[in-house]
Amino acid sequence: VSTLVGRWWSVRCDCVGGLWGAVDDLILTLSVHMPGEEHRPAKETIMRLCLLSYRLCYNQIAGKETVTDLQEHVTAGLMTKDELDGIKDLDSKPQAIWVWIGMMVHGLADKGHIKYKEVSVPQLDALCAKGRGAIGALFTYTDTQIPFPYVHLLTLMVIVTNLVIAIKGGIVLGSHMFATSFDSVFVLTELCHITVIPFFYHSFVKLGCELSNPIGTDFFDLPGHAYHIFMRNEVMAFIRAGELAPANLKEGRP
Repeated sequence: VSTLVGRWWSVRCDCVGGLWGAVDDLILTLSVHMPGEEHRPAKETIMRLCLLSYRLCYNQIAGKETVTDLQEHVTAGLMTKDELDGIKDLDSKPQAIWVWIGMMVHGLADKGHIKYKEVSVPQLDALCAKGRGAIGALFTYTDTQIPFPYVHLLTLMVIVTNLVIAIKGGIVLGSHMFATSFDSVFVLTELCHITVIPFFYHSFVKLGCELSNPIGTDFFDLPGHAYHIFMRNEVMAFIRAGELAPANLKEGRP
């Protein structure tokens, strides 16, 4: 269980958290270079593509990558019809989206919207690579099962242990029935031992199965939709902060 909890936490921090951080840093940097409202469409397009990449991770992990499944993102406004036509036959769609994000960044740099592009563009490219790398790490976890012999042995040990506890409890309680005196505390303790301990053993096995893949809709899974909203709100705060910055800050004056 401790191994699977560590796996769950790594998915949250290194994979989802890594992608989240890359998206935030990318929009933060663009909002510094392009603070004006006239640049909002470009920044919002990049934000939309970043969020689309995140949502497509859930599609790929759940095996829902048909045109009908992807059409839901078009309906929700996360993807255009042309973008759907462009990625519907591609493998690893969430990672492929970052190619488009990088192309958007280079297009803005070529138009002179990003200052010192010889330095800034490589840094933005690194953020795109960081986002793609976080998605790749996520799929490394979700596409790799816990070794079956280990899981099988652990489950067998739990079942055998519970069986031994049940046999031992039956023998002890049965022999106690023929004792000269009846000890109710002893009987209650033995019954608790027979029922509670096996319950927790099986609970831990079930918990481990649930924690092995936290990307989904189970109770123990990460709140994917909530993270989507949190990510969007953070990014929009960066965009608005650039647009609403006081004139003295934009000009570098105290």
